[in-house]
Amino acid sequence: MLKPGKCAVPLALLLTLIISLPPALAQLRVIKNPRGRLRIKHLREVERRIYQLTNAVRRKHHLSPLDKDNALVATARAHSDDMLERKFFSHVNPDGTTPQKRIAPAYSRTISRSGENIWGGHGYDYSDSKLMARVIVDSWMSSPGHRANLLNPSYTHLGVGVSVLGKEVRATQNFVRR
Repeated sequence: MLKPGKCAVPLALLLTLIISLPPALAQLRVIKNPRGRLRIKHLREVERRIYQLTNAVRRKHHLSPLDKDNALVATARAHSDDMLERKFFSHVNPDGTTPQKRIAPAYSRTISRSGENIWGGHGYDYSDSKLMARVIVDSWMSSPGHRANLLNPSYTHLGVGVSVLGKEVRATQNFVRR
């Protein structure tokens, strides 16, 4: 027969193990779905920083900042997700849907103009949200078409969606004027 003092340590270890298992299991479920495939994650902090950097660039060029619009955030995230899920990189999805057609139904307000920037990367360390946002915005500013969207004085609202699946990252900016 064991003495009461000798059972306390093994019992405490056993209880600690049992208590710590459910959170570890839950963490695995965040990474994989029931079929074992990776899930898309949204990088909200990178999105927030892209929004800030975009407005900083606009202020530097004496332009009005863009208002964040949650309907545009949803359409931007949906397009970034779609590019990852269906493995394409384009403003027009495989069904032929253009940015204007994606934005119009999701955007309940009257809009007079819309535009889109997209970015794709592979193998980036997205844990540094500040650096990741800087890389994306700098890339757009280096491209004449994307730069024109960022610096378009007609736009009034912006939505940013950044999605990651495994090592693939996609970012979308949706702009509108209302």
